[in-house]
Amino acid sequence: MRAVLRGPFGRLALGRFLDAIGNGLTLSLLVVYLAEVRGLPIFTASLVLTWMAVIGLFAVPIAGSLTDRFGPRRVLLVAILVEASGVALMSQVTTAPAAFAVASLLALGAAGIWGPLSTFTAQVVEEEQRTTAFAVGFMLLNLGLGVGGLIGAAIIDIDRPETFVVLYLVDALTYLFAWAAVASLRGLGGPVVSAETDRSTDAPRQGWREVLSDRRLRRQIAVSLLLLTCGYGSLEAGLAIFITDTAQLPERLIGVVWMANTVTIVLGQLLVLRLVRGRSRTRMIGLVGALWGVSWLLMSTVPGIPVAPAVVVLIASTVIFALGETVWSPTAPALINSIAPDHLRGRYNSAQSLTWSLGATLAPVASGALIGAGRGVTWAMLIAVGCFAAAAFAQTLRPMLTPAEDGREPAATAS
Repeated sequence: MRAVLRGPFGRLALGRFLDAIGNGLTLSLLVVYLAEVRGLPIFTASLVLTWMAVIGLFAVPIAGSLTDRFGPRRVLLVAILVEASGVALMSQVTTAPAAFAVASLLALGAAGIWGPLSTFTAQVVEEEQRTTAFAVGFMLLNLGLGVGGLIGAAIIDIDRPETFVVLYLVDALTYLFAWAAVASLRGLGGPVVSAETDRSTDAPRQGWREVLSDRRLRRQIAVSLLLLTCGYGSLEAGLAIFITDTAQLPERLIGVVWMANTVTIVLGQLLVLRLVRGRSRTRMIGLVGALWGVSWLLMSTVPGIPVAPAVVVLIASTVIFALGETVWSPTAPALINSIAPDHLRGRYNSAQSLTWSLGATLAPVASGALIGAGRGVTWAMLIAVGCFAAAAFAQTLRPMLTPAEDGREPAATAS
């Protein structure tokens, strides 16, 4: 871990950590902000998240092509500023049309961050260090989110809209830390050109054709889509409103829940990293689905029980979900980058990033419709079933991978 942080990746991780503190101020609050502060219907507020995901469906593949053509550094420098502008403008939103317009800007910026950041990480660390780099980056990211979430929970007040305005403006300013970190890595993060790659107008289309012909990638994308829709997508779209609307618990518990999530990740990530190293990545993804399924089943029991035990069950559910995250963070990105050729790494990472957009498209529709109709418990149980199904589906990928690609032996020993 020290070797990874001493290199260029250390700057990326530090910038992302400081930025994450700002992100944590507003994380998962968008639906609550639009519905309970700005007065939009819950379903409309949820559709804003879906709209962002729809924009991402078109923008993420373009970001992947731009990453391979110009390098992840240039894409990140533009995308970070775009998303920061969207976050700042969200503080001034008061109507549904304005919310959808600003959400479009947010989605365009986000589309150019996650995939390119994974590609940049894979470029600046050695292959045998990638699992560690992704795990450490995820740990620092969540530490920042947790700190920000705790601060935000102490500030937010639904009856005082100005508290949300302050949080969104501060969040926008912290993006400058991430931008400065990327800008400082001059000479790195450029495009990788293979001997077969040309600069013809048909090159982007041929690149994606090659990417989509990889059946290993297609299967991993299908697994990720199901798992992320029922995991992160549902967590972001529905958890906050489930706590305040379905479970009728105080909104300040949202920050406490995110802090419990963060503490679990920070304390458990490096231990879990040791446990997953050398083990089948597909088996580990199956473990993620099982943990997330159990977490949502526990969550479904929260409404209707007294406040004190409800809080205990809520936190226990969050801890189990976070343990699944510590397995996912070093596993899925390492798997994608193990099968990706260097000159197409941007597209492979963007394809994986696309599953986040697709999951975020589907999850708010389900959460908005079911929770808005007073069926939050049914919603939690359905996505638990989805997580278990994804765990089983992940095992069909293993026969398609070499032992090195599946993480069962070092890449250097692969023939």
